[in-house]
Order: sequence, then C-alpha cells, then structure tokens
Amino acid sequence: MAAGNTLATNVGVLIPEITFEADLIYQDAAIGRNLVRVEDISGRPGHTAEFPVFTEVTGSSAPAETGIPTSHQMALTTPTLTVARRSVYVILSDLASGSTSGNLPQQVGAAMGLAKAKQDDVRIFGVTSGTTNYATSAGATNASLGITHLLDGLNLLEINEVDDPLTGVLHPFQHKTVRSALVPTAAGSGIGVDQASEMVRNGFVSQMFGVSWFVTNRIGSGTVDATANVYMGLLFARKAIGYAVKEVVRGVEPDRSAKEALTGFVDNYFDSAGVLRSEALCRLYSTSV
Repeated sequence: MAAGNTLATNVGVLIPEITFEADLIYQDAAIGRNLVRVEDISGRPGHTAEFPVFTEVTGSSAPAETGIPTSHQMALTTPTLTVARRSVYVILSDLASGSTSGNLPQQVGAAMGLAKAKQDDVRIFGVTSGTTNYATSAGATNASLGITHLLDGLNLLEINEVDDPLTGVLHPFQHKTVRSALVPTAAGSGIGVDQASEMVRNGFVSQMFGVSWFVTNRIGSGTVDATANVYMGLLFARKAIGYAVKEVVRGVEPDRSAKEALTGFVDNYFDSAGVLRSEALCRLYSTSV
C-alpha cells in the first residue's frame, strides 16, 4: 500500500491549487483623501493649488446710538500647495506576465492603485512629522498615549472654537493602549461597560467623544522633546489639512524596450499635502510601546 502524503507533502500538493486564483498582498485602500480638504487641479495649467481662507472678524461692543461701529477688515489669505511628480512603475516578471489567472491588466491596475493610495495617506498623515506647522499638541513623552491625552487634544481644539466634525487618526501602537484602557474589567468600574464594549467591537473605525477615530500605520513618526521613535497621531477638522492632486494619463514610458512595453506599467501623477489652518489641528504624540 502506498505510504500516502505526509502533512508536509500535502501542503506542497495543495499550494498550486490554493494560489491559482492569486490575490494581491494586503493593502488598505485610501483613507486620508476622504478626511481632508481636496483640490483637484487636473486639466489646469500650473502646479499650484490654492485654498482660500478668510480672516476672522469681530463685532463692535456697544457702539453709541449715533456712533459709527468699528470696522473690521475681512481679509483673504491663500494657503497654497505645489504638487510634485509621483509615479508608480511596475515591471512584471516573466512568470507574472505569463499568468492566465484572471484579468492581468486589471490586477496590475488594482495593485498600482493600492500603492498610490498608501503613498497618498503617508503624505497626508505625515504633514506634521519633523515640522512645527501645527498650533497645538497633546500626548506623552517617554510614555504611551492614553484616553486623558485624547481629551486634552479635544479640549485644545474646543478652546480654538473648532466646531467642525473632528477626525482622529492613531498609529496601531497608540490605538493598542487606548483600546486596552477601554476593555471592560468589571461592571460599574470606569467607563460604562456597554459603551466600552461597543467601542472595542468597532475595531479600526470607532466613535468616541464625538470624534471618528481611524487606525493606520501610515501615520508618521518623529521626535518630541529629544525623544526618538515617537508616534504621531492627529486630531483635526477637515479644513486643517489640504491635499492637492493633478492626475495625468497613465501610459508606458517611451524609452523602454518592446518587451518592457508589454510587461511594464507606469502611473504618473502630481500631488502634495500640507497644513492649511494650524489652529484646527492637534498632534497626538507618544513613545512606541
């Protein structure tokens, strides 16, 4: 009687069947573009996008009945972003280009789109890394991020009268400690068990303190108070961050060989991200844990 397949050889026999309908290595789709102010300048001349902002005006306090109220100039400022060229360039291997599994151009296009989405998020969420173009910050130096720090950041924006719907973005390490603090330990202790359970169940997107929270490792890291390896969460209103994009037609590079023209794909585009209104953004920092 044949010895049959061992556990190890079973896997070897099954692998071709398992991988025949190949999928892409896991990547999230875009997050950031849906959370910030976007200006699409595709089809326009130039590479600069403008985001007009009017200055705040105040009312006159108790002017005399026949007096002239104090005038307040309503000035316009124009934060601008200059887009830079980006590119996703893919050359297929001989094995990949000869694949008969599925629609190959569609699969390549999906992979390129996900790569582009990831880089968009990295630029958008990294707008404060290594810079000082933000007005407020809250967090912990040489310690992990906690719920108290989230409340501190929220309070700082409230003091600035930022009343737009707010969004929070945390690094998974930051989310780990916040989520741990929310796990119910006993009925009647700390935050309500029902509310905590709901927030824990929500996973990567949740509602807490009236803020929509997202979790992604695409958020930047930097240095605070001479502490290295610090993760940078963000709490912000849509008007705080701008993203400018200029799409161009996808095609193949003209200087490549005939073989590469059949197996190579390139997606060229221009984009940039930056802080538009620093008072509407709070950086949430903490050391990795």
